[in-house]
Amino acid sequence: MAPDPLLAAPLPACSLLNRHLSPTSPPPYRSSSPQPLPLPHYALLLNISAHADLFAASLAVLRHVRSFNLVPDAACFHHALRAAGSADDVSAVLEIMSGPGASPTVPVIVTAVHKLASVAAGNFEGARRLIDKMPVFGCVPNAVAYAAMLDGMCSSENVDGAVRLIEEMEGSGLGANCAPNVVTYTCLVKCLCRKGREFALSGTVADAYDVVKRVFGDGGVLSGQVLNVLLICFWRVGMTAEAERLAQRMMKKGVQLTQLAGSLMVMGLCVRKRSLDACHWLGMMEENNVLCESNVYGILLFGLCEEGHAHEA
Repeated sequence: MAPDPLLAAPLPACSLLNRHLSPTSPPPYRSSSPQPLPLPHYALLLNISAHADLFAASLAVLRHVRSFNLVPDAACFHHALRAAGSADDVSAVLEIMSGPGASPTVPVIVTAVHKLASVAAGNFEGARRLIDKMPVFGCVPNAVAYAAMLDGMCSSENVDGAVRLIEEMEGSGLGANCAPNVVTYTCLVKCLCRKGREFALSGTVADAYDVVKRVFGDGGVLSGQVLNVLLICFWRVGMTAEAERLAQRMMKKGVQLTQLAGSLMVMGLCVRKRSLDACHWLGMMEENNVLCESNVYGILLFGLCEEGHAHEA
């Protein structure tokens, strides 16, 4: 069978990489070529290395570019950071980025911040120092940079640190352009819900609800996906009253319940011997074109009969 041309496509680029990297590069990335390539070619090689998770090759390419007194552009740094797998890897790229002539952009620094915060164990102090250093690179710290750090914290399940960072962003110390937005709150709510769902921590889910109420109170809007995740978590940790209040808020604001959230709500009420309430919610959901899972209707029917509501059944 003929080889897939897509699988064979990177080979010429790898050969190009082998031919043009300096003799000091780790094998097999060596070359005695005295002439540099155009920067876009190096960016392409770095992109290939990032896709292959070859950080050593990425670092060798950056150092090779610097050996010709060339300045890697933002695309080169971005691809190299994508390949980074540890805080030391990120630091190595930042060292080259701090060299003369380099002008890293905000997106590049945001990528570095996220990498530092999300790598194993999370180098949160390093991520924060990099944000503080943004003016040195001619950039102004903003909500996007802090959101990248927050997302990295959430990926590393540093919930307490994420909550403290949000509180700091809500204060006036970081500046108006660093105030949290809907994206930031969404990230935090998902993190709190995930931890609450995995470890059955009602307190953590309650913290997520506090964030939601704060956003709603300020006139903000969270995505339907986030609200449905929170609603599911409420039922799974037994926070019935909060679940019903949230469902009412969602319907009032025109946020549609997902099939899973609606099904859990009806079943949760049936388990608590509240089949009439479950029947009421089912009717409202059907009016909003939300259909529950097929087994839910049998559970509701059984509950209505068991509680003596034969007419409603």
